[in-house]
Amino acid sequence: MNDGDESADKYEFVADLTMTGIPVSQGVVKGYARVSVSLEEAANLKIGEILITYYTDIGWSPYFPILSGVVTELGGLISHGAVVSREYGLPCVVGLQGATKRFRTGDYVLLDGKKGILQRLPQPEQ
Repeated sequence: MNDGDESADKYEFVADLTMTGIPVSQGVVKGYARVSVSLEEAANLKIGEILITYYTDIGWSPYFPILSGVVTELGGLISHGAVVSREYGLPCVVGLQGATKRFRTGDYVLLDGKKGILQRLPQPEQ
């Protein structure tokens, strides 16, 4: 769910985990995290999830159309994840070392591709 004008600033007091990396593709999105450190785990991705992984390469490309955002521990402005995220208009932050260990699949997160921030938020009301 893309929340246009929202940013990490709005949630800094309720987030219990915040990491900052390099913003490489604009946009702000909230959604459920999917931590996948291998292509085998990527097969479990669901539509709208925010991928958190070490890095992406061409093997990950088929998953980008279903994602709502991308976070990688490695990479830079011209890394695979950054370039493909920009092509699909997905928020993307790279260089969040340790993100695959600190975040868990199912965490509700805000990804701010303008500021390079990933925050874990309280689960939304059902």
